[in-house]
Amino acid sequence: MSDTIQTLTDFLTAAEKSRKYPPNTVYGIKAALRLFGRELKDQEKESVDVFKEHFEQINQIVFNKNKTKIAAASLGTYRRRMLGLLNDYEKYGVDPTKLTTWNRPLRQRRSIKTDKEPTKPVAESTQPEQIPTNLAEIDRHELTLRPGVKAIILVPSDLRPEEIKRIQNLVDYLAKDKGLK
Repeated sequence: MSDTIQTLTDFLTAAEKSRKYPPNTVYGIKAALRLFGRELKDQEKESVDVFKEHFEQINQIVFNKNKTKIAAASLGTYRRRMLGLLNDYEKYGVDPTKLTTWNRPLRQRRSIKTDKEPTKPVAESTQPEQIPTNLAEIDRHELTLRPGVKAIILVPSDLRPEEIKRIQNLVDYLAKDKGLK
């Protein structure tokens, strides 16, 4: 096992033992760590900092290799878990004394009731926007901008005119922001 993976695994174990992460969260993060760990090059295996620095490129490789086997929403979840782990490690894992002062907020969930009684919030949810889970529902458009640089746009297959207008507004904003309009 590489130093980076072992370091992050040790941090996860310590965080779980000190009740900073619940066991099911640790299980999910370890699954993401295994998925990303397969794609690390030697430098990334040796240093968490290099891994974090190259994270977006590694994420693109993970996505491209697994897009036919794993749903896009799941790949997005793995990405989010890895970013969370790397950020938590940077804040609390480098200096073990900070782990004791870490006061991780608990996710709150809403209870589901069948009666008409209003539900009490058990916790606040921080769910990202829903991404279609079926890759057949997503069209992927890649545009090479210059050597080594490309734009990738994922859009629903049933794109509506008002949604196209929103995308056009974003492109117009980017042009204006760069002084091209």
